[in-house]
Amino acid sequence: MTVSALTTPDVATAEVATADVAAPHVATQHVATADVATPHVATPVVPSSAVASTSTAADASTSTAADASASASASDRVSTGVHVSSATRRVSMYKKKNRVAVDKEMICMEKDNFAEVISYVHCPFCFSNEIEVTYYKHHLETFVSMSCIDCKLIFIEKPYGIRKKLNVLTGRMVYAEMVVGGGYSSFSRRNALCNLPSLGIETFSRYTSMITRASIESCRKILDETRIVIGEEYAKCGFLPDARGVLDIDVTYDGSWHTRGHHSNFGVGVAIDALTKLAVDYQVLCKHCFVCSSLEGRLQKKRLTMEKYEELKQSHESRCNKNFSGSSGKMEVEAALIIWQRSQKMKLRYKTIISDGDSATYKGIVELNDGAGPYEGIQVAKEECINHYAKRLKNRLTALVKLHYTEKQLRTGKKRKQYHMKKGMLNDFMIDKLAQYFQKNLRENCGTDVETMRNGILSSFFHCSSTDDNPQHQLCPPGSASWCFYKKALADNLPPPSHTTMKVQFQLEPDYFKRVHDIYKDLTKDEMMERCIQGRTQNPNESLHKRIWTYCNKALFRNKWQVDFATSNAIAEYNVGYERSCLDILLGYGRSSLNQHHLRTMDKKMQTVRTKVCKRRKRAVDTSYEAGGH
Repeated sequence: MTVSALTTPDVATAEVATADVAAPHVATQHVATADVATPHVATPVVPSSAVASTSTAADASTSTAADASASASASDRVSTGVHVSSATRRVSMYKKKNRVAVDKEMICMEKDNFAEVISYVHCPFCFSNEIEVTYYKHHLETFVSMSCIDCKLIFIEKPYGIRKKLNVLTGRMVYAEMVVGGGYSSFSRRNALCNLPSLGIETFSRYTSMITRASIESCRKILDETRIVIGEEYAKCGFLPDARGVLDIDVTYDGSWHTRGHHSNFGVGVAIDALTKLAVDYQVLCKHCFVCSSLEGRLQKKRLTMEKYEELKQSHESRCNKNFSGSSGKMEVEAALIIWQRSQKMKLRYKTIISDGDSATYKGIVELNDGAGPYEGIQVAKEECINHYAKRLKNRLTALVKLHYTEKQLRTGKKRKQYHMKKGMLNDFMIDKLAQYFQKNLRENCGTDVETMRNGILSSFFHCSSTDDNPQHQLCPPGSASWCFYKKALADNLPPPSHTTMKVQFQLEPDYFKRVHDIYKDLTKDEMMERCIQGRTQNPNESLHKRIWTYCNKALFRNKWQVDFATSNAIAEYNVGYERSCLDILLGYGRSSLNQHHLRTMDKKMQTVRTKVCKRRKRAVDTSYEAGGH
């Protein structure tokens, strides 16, 4: 008999079955006598300090049933067309898999109290209470062996082969540390504060490597299932694969880096289906291997000979983390090329890319296979994210203002630019308002035609630059329901009010007006308007990137295995939710009712439609004022 427990000189922890707990004092005694109790063993009352808080099986079953009914109602809301969150739609596309929770929990008790419980144990053969207890520590766990001093009977034997195993409790604690985004330093500090033993860095690395491999394998299986789900959803819309079984889909693609700037060692590229908002493929790139740099440093300091360096380099080559050479900015392009080149092996063809205007990524994809593209005879189209495209107007107008500056000599001898906003130029407030109107017109005219979208964008610019002497409302919508006060007054046969009462109104110099107008004409070309006509965004990619770097803090130093775990775990959670993506069952640790309840609670939070709560008193909204309105 082996009782798996975690102890230090002051703490002991053990696994107990909740179904066997009848009362608090009985639960504590079962820690040591779960399999050796006989009719001759007494059941005294244990001191209250040794009692651990546990939940009954009835409470667990009640919460499990409530969670199951809640998850079922979520899928019902999707089928009935009720407004639900994007996460609810994603999770509802997958077939439900019921995870059976095992009613096992961990309890923590002081070692002195555990010894007091042992003092009430009798030998099952001679009924002597002279029991010798031996503790065998391995990693964070402590295994117990019990023998009778009088008759020498060993009724709980020493566990065999514990030094060769990766223990459950240690694996759970390392996995929990990885989920909260911690590393070896935070793991050791947390254990020290809790009066628990720590692990060596090599042992910690073995556990993290095992968990990372399991996370990558779990993500691979989920992505395989995701591609099947995407095929079913496209079939419902009337889009079927070709004769070779390859399906054409539209994806949003974006890259992200571990650190800000252009010196990051890690980059991630993710492709997300535009219809289902499910991640279909990803690639993690690393341009620095710490083992290789260490070997090169030792070679330069002549601590290694060239022969020994070549030997170590060759043995490390299969485990080298470096899979990219070049600048960090090119990681996004390289990840896209890898994803597009292997797409047909997954029976998918990414025919349209929705990106943030990065022409380098699209240019690299088109130039694959000597300019033939990733798919022979099929051209990859490009669409713009309207959120990012709206920022171009603000950036270009701001750059136009920065052309007017003077240099000021500082005391240190350096020169600093001072920008001047003269009369007849746009200031920051006007630029922000024009950018808002630009984005609003992009959204409102989605699904129309190029000319309608262009006129809607230009109408706000001409409307705001109108004066009483030179009204420019030719592109404003006519009728009494128009947002334009000038056209509305004409439709009602009333004299138009003065343009000086407009909330946003400016008079630009002729030369400056022409420059601003040229920017508008450049941004409203037919080619650019056709890319924005669908009104698609990269919001799913931005949401997924935030989830990835939650598990891998950008402010802290990280290794490649941490970035791999963060990316694979975040994508799995993004697609199927917390309950199905948790690795406890895949790692062989089992799942308790408490853990299952927590995962379902997290799924509920993820699937909740979030609304912004304004703490201040809401102001009255002027419904007559719209983009460029009076």
